[in-house]
Amino acid sequence: MKEEFCLEYMTWEEVDKALHKTKTIILPFGSTEEHGYHLPLSTDYLVAYEIAKRVAEKNNVLVAPPICYGVCRMGRDFPGTITIGIDTLRGLVRDIITSIYDQGFRNIIILSGHLGGAHIIGIEIEAQKIKREYDDIKIAIIRSDRILKKLPDGVIEDDFFGHAGEIETSLMLALAPDLVRTEKRTSEIPAFPEHIVISDPRKFMSSGIIGNATKANLQKGNKILEILIQGIVEVIEKIDKE
Repeated sequence: MKEEFCLEYMTWEEVDKALHKTKTIILPFGSTEEHGYHLPLSTDYLVAYEIAKRVAEKNNVLVAPPICYGVCRMGRDFPGTITIGIDTLRGLVRDIITSIYDQGFRNIIILSGHLGGAHIIGIEIEAQKIKREYDDIKIAIIRSDRILKKLPDGVIEDDFFGHAGEIETSLMLALAPDLVRTEKRTSEIPAFPEHIVISDPRKFMSSGIIGNATKANLQKGNKILEILIQGIVEVIEKIDKE
């Protein structure tokens, strides 16, 4: 994968030159969070970053370094998971966007590999606030689970996105197969109590996954990746035309 669209590998002069060609930048957000016995803690930000780079190759936009921490409630008690608060996340969103806005970027594509409810809400709240403050900024928050509603029938077997299950594991087999402990894949659907606030999700889940990782394969991962890239490309093209 070529790296010429990634800010961390560019000089300031190269970024300045690129700004004459595009005002669009992708911000990959993720988490450092448990993903079962078979996937690394880096799964969320690795997937977001790798997809962002592939999108950038097609659209000639730039990609910022990934944010490796997010709001993790479900897996916070598993060893290795590092969670931040919603206010911290909102501060990151604000500081990063206002910094790149001051440099000349106007189209901000937030691509979050972590889809925890509180995490997404934190991003959305701050993004909406920034949008009200800057008339000429455009912000999109990419939700991969919504894009994947366009998956053709029969590509995946589970009827939900899950966590470290069929979809995420298939994506990792397509993007970073060396990091997948294929022999440790398992299936689990935790029976969380409805309506009741729980303090320790680990009481209801052993592996840390939600779904069936044994159904994942490379062919599914390549198809999922294709749909995601195309969906994000379409969002960027829509923003560019507005």
